[in-house]
Amino acid sequence: MTDTLDRGVAGDPNWNLVPLPADRGGPDLPRLAEAVREFHDLMTGADAPPELVKEMLRQVELFNTELRGHQVPEHEQIVGRIDVPGRAQTLIPVLHIDSKEPDSLGGRVRFGRYYLGRNGAVYGGAIPLLFDSLLGRVSNGGGRNPARTAYLHVDYRSVTPIDADLRFEAHLVREEGRKRFIKGSLHHGDTLCAEAEGLFITLRAGQR
Repeated sequence: MTDTLDRGVAGDPNWNLVPLPADRGGPDLPRLAEAVREFHDLMTGADAPPELVKEMLRQVELFNTELRGHQVPEHEQIVGRIDVPGRAQTLIPVLHIDSKEPDSLGGRVRFGRYYLGRNGAVYGGAIPLLFDSLLGRVSNGGGRNPARTAYLHVDYRSVTPIDADLRFEAHLVREEGRKRFIKGSLHHGDTLCAEAEGLFITLRAGQR
């Protein structure tokens, strides 16, 4: 496999599906992403004293300065790669996949303190974010060509708690030409927290 293929090709909508070469990011990347997620949770729930806030600001600004010198095009970036645990993303919680078929998947997820809306409930806007990622994985799985979200409808059935083990499921309902209809659900124990239906449109040649 050539370096060009390993790194993906500019404009290729599948860049994030290409396995990441072992020398990119290093073995500490997943741990770094997890540490950032924990930082989000701890900072959200903390009443930090001014001197600690000042020191954190100094450290974060230092890292920002360093990272500005290592910016790359989208198709070369490490974060977002499908083969990196949690995709090294910190925008959404890690999806732990327990079952995966060409047209469906199921697994577990846990929203930390960072996603708190109020009274122990996950912020409502985080639920569609989760479903878009979840249904998108089904849409682009099974060897199907990449597609984009055209429509996402979410019904909130019950409060989704933070710091709780949740179960999700998603499956492809049907395909009609370039259209893919997918449904998903999110449960806390026996309680249905939310369910969603989405429409994804297959990209034409040259689209991304």
